[in-house]
Amino acid sequence: MSGIMIILLLTIIQFIAGFGLITLFNIQLKPGLLISLAILLGVAVFSIMPFILQLAYIPLTSTNVFISILVACVLLNIKFRQGIARMQELKANFKLRVKLYEIPFVVMIVFIVFVSAWRCFYFPPTPRDLTSGAEVIAEFAIREKTMINSVFSVNLETTNNVFKPPFITCLQIIYKYAGFEFGQVWLSTIVACFLIFLYQALTLSIHRIFAGLLVLFFMAIPEMFAYTFMVLFDYSNAAFFFLAIWFLYQFFQNQQRNYLAFAGLLMAIATYIRSETLILACLMTPAIVWFHWKNKTGIVKGLISSAWYVVPSVLAYVLSISIYINRYLPAKYNIEGLVNKNLGDLSPFFTRFSDINSKLIFSDLGVGYYGYFIYFFVLLLLLELVIKRKLNGTTRYWLYAVLVIYIGFPLMSYLLPLLDLNNSTKRGLFKIFPLMLLYMANNSLLVSWSQRITKWETKS
Repeated sequence: MSGIMIILLLTIIQFIAGFGLITLFNIQLKPGLLISLAILLGVAVFSIMPFILQLAYIPLTSTNVFISILVACVLLNIKFRQGIARMQELKANFKLRVKLYEIPFVVMIVFIVFVSAWRCFYFPPTPRDLTSGAEVIAEFAIREKTMINSVFSVNLETTNNVFKPPFITCLQIIYKYAGFEFGQVWLSTIVACFLIFLYQALTLSIHRIFAGLLVLFFMAIPEMFAYTFMVLFDYSNAAFFFLAIWFLYQFFQNQQRNYLAFAGLLMAIATYIRSETLILACLMTPAIVWFHWKNKTGIVKGLISSAWYVVPSVLAYVLSISIYINRYLPAKYNIEGLVNKNLGDLSPFFTRFSDINSKLIFSDLGVGYYGYFIYFFVLLLLLELVIKRKLNGTTRYWLYAVLVIYIGFPLMSYLLPLLDLNNSTKRGLFKIFPLMLLYMANNSLLVSWSQRITKWETKS
């Protein structure tokens, strides 16, 4: 079976698993959003199954791994009849319409994704954090049928990469068993589906011309594009963190509890990918409490909703870090020793905040890392403040989410001194760009221009 057919088969299985999750939570979405989200969720389901087998001390043979995935697909589609009805509805509503002015954007986006996917398929894993962590554990797991393998018998004093959550390790195991020597092609699935979701989300508020331009601008962020084929945790983490923020906003719009629970699940996946995301999840809770206070539903309900949003992430952290690393791995990792012992000294927070601005964002080096994306965001924000002189509720929400990352990383660096500037923080800022993108999509100037173009199109 060719590599393309295997990827197609795995993607279909991922869609089925993710679609089952969406059906369980009764999430209503347009076809483009639903299909891309279902595949992303399916990748997340894949990443959990070898981990569950490992927790149960079941050998990680190819048979056991793929049977567990199929069992998960069946269990997630327990609402079979409802899922079939949704599938028929999806088929009836799905119409692939590409207007003439979309073609240049679509061609360029497809070409860039193809280049990234080819590099991901053709080249071996290269980042040191991967080759000294998830990749080597996965390689030995294939030979020894366990993630607790010979890797932990060597001296690990010089690296902590083997003590990271097993998200990448599990996906590498699955795709290596599927016949991909380097494994990492799953990243291209995440990248492609995330870009489709982003584009569809942007078109809900602005014209497709602006949506296409913004997605291209987003894809042109140099450092972030590099990690669409250099496998690490950060791109995947940014994708699921954004989805958690997006569905929290949907809850604010429709006030349906299932959307809040779904957002909590997505944040738990983001925390499973990178454990420190739990801090950012907690920083989103003031927005939830404020929402309930503003709508006069009570602070207590705000705290309950905050728990719905954060508790799944706490459980993901406890399972992947506190239990797995502390109770299962033979090599000990002093997690408590990573926390800042002198919390009364706030100077590390202000130092990191200053360094992020002067070295990573507003500098020549920052332009090399992130292009002019942040400058464009600031320009649109200033124009809206000067011309419109006010911000609506939607733009305030996305600006608050941006602020969570902007303040959150100096805070995390203050709490966790090993979270350095030139690696963890530099890549961690990937999470801020999709949030900026959604602010731009709701910028009152772009929205008003979009309405004018749509009105002109309608008349024509």
